[in-house]
Amino acid sequence: MTGAIRIWAAALIAALAITRADAADLTPPLEALPPPPPIFYVHVGALGIFYSPPDAQSTGGGFLKSIPVGAATATLNNVAIPPSYTLGLEAGYFITPNIAIALSAGVPPLIHIKATVFNFAGALGTDRLGSARVGPLAGLLQYHFTNFGAFQPYLGAGAAYVIQFANTSDGILSNFSIDPTFTFVLQGGFDYMLTQNWGVFVDAKKAIYLNPNFQGNLLNTNIHIKTLGKIDPWVASAGITFKY
Repeated sequence: MTGAIRIWAAALIAALAITRADAADLTPPLEALPPPPPIFYVHVGALGIFYSPPDAQSTGGGFLKSIPVGAATATLNNVAIPPSYTLGLEAGYFITPNIAIALSAGVPPLIHIKATVFNFAGALGTDRLGSARVGPLAGLLQYHFTNFGAFQPYLGAGAAYVIQFANTSDGILSNFSIDPTFTFVLQGGFDYMLTQNWGVFVDAKKAIYLNPNFQGNLLNTNIHIKTLGKIDPWVASAGITFKY
């Protein structure tokens, strides 16, 4: 009798083991959890600034386009600013997975202000009014789209404060300077993520109502020139993005 009980007990244990193994085989594998959304990002890359024609207007305190110099008249026309290039940096913090606040800046670029039609350019050997290093610091509120996989476009808007860091050279105007000013900024771009943390970006910004005063004394005289320049540049950049 005891032998029979042992045989039945062994059979029952074997049956339970087989049933558990079969049940384990039927259990679906656990799916890997998606990576957490990033907390912050950094953009570093090349940046180009492309200025609109300044549409210079007199703001008083001197002359503008027709300036008496002794018996002659100096005419400043077609004021223009060639594109400038520098290194750009932007850092952002994600308030939610889609909404971020960001600061955008860069190495202050060198800006040359020129009067391309200036009747004294031949005698002076230059049509440059002056040069300065000017840099903005922009604060932006952004919306990032995250439903396109590795391609992650975004839109932003904010404001920037633009200041002169250095007067690098005078030209037609001595003591040349560009006054600090505020401007509105619109932004659009995209990140393309190559890994979870690293990718590349392309970005464009448009400054609106960027109207700094350019000023100085004409040809080392006491004739003061103060001109409002409506320059409203496009700012384009591309480079590396890091998200964490």
